[in-house]
This record gives sequence, structure tokens and C-alpha cells, in this order.
Amino acid sequence: MCDGSSRGNPGPASVGVVIWERFGASKQRISKPTKVIRKDLGVATNMVAEFTAIIEALYYVYEKKYTDNVYIYSDSQVIVNVINKIWKAKHENIKRLYQQYKLLLSDCRASINVSWVPRQLLYLADKAATTTK
Repeated sequence: MCDGSSRGNPGPASVGVVIWERFGASKQRISKPTKVIRKDLGVATNMVAEFTAIIEALYYVYEKKYTDNVYIYSDSQVIVNVINKIWKAKHENIKRLYQQYKLLLSDCRASINVSWVPRQLLYLADKAATTTK
């Protein structure tokens, strides 16, 4: 799950990605995250932060060379709908991020599923994105 945050729009922005991995043959459910990623973006809009969070999650999948199904959850309906080709990106900065996402996606071996979830379900990702160092 991932979330982007911008204090002001634009303003100081950051992303948080919380990862739950299943290991071993049984792939049992786990109760706590296996990895939390936090990254400051400088000054950016909220939409840029949200999209960058999804790219960070996808980059993690790429680095780990996953081959199974991967589920990425975001509370940004706009970005999820752009990724799932329901809507087209209108702004140049979102178009560039979408191209970056597609390029990275083409290098991934895993089956990637990006879905929208209500903000309340992304508590840990929101906390990672909004925590200051």
C-alpha cells in the first residue's frame, strides 16, 4: 500500500510505501509489514506525490525480481484510474510519471494489480508519508 502527501498544493511532499511479503511455500498471511519506504520529494503537488508512491512500490517489485501477483493499493482514485486506463492523464507532470510507470512495468516479471481503497485503510502508508525526519 502506498500514499503520497503534500503540505500545500504544491508544497513539501513525501511518499510512504508499506509492504507485506509472503514467504515460503505456504505463503501464509503475515500480521506486520516487512518493509516501510519513506522518501522526501521536495516541493510537489499531491497528485505527483500519490503517483510517485505507486512508482516507488513498483520499483521495489522490480528490484526484488518478483514473479507472482503483486497488489498495490492507493487512495488516489485519479491516479489509479489513469494507471488502469479508465481516464487519461491531462497534466504534463502526470503524463511523464505515467510514462515512467509504464516503462518500469514493462521490465517487471510480476503481474501488477493497482487498486483504489478508502483512505482509512492506508493508515500505515499515510503515517510513513507524513512523518517528518
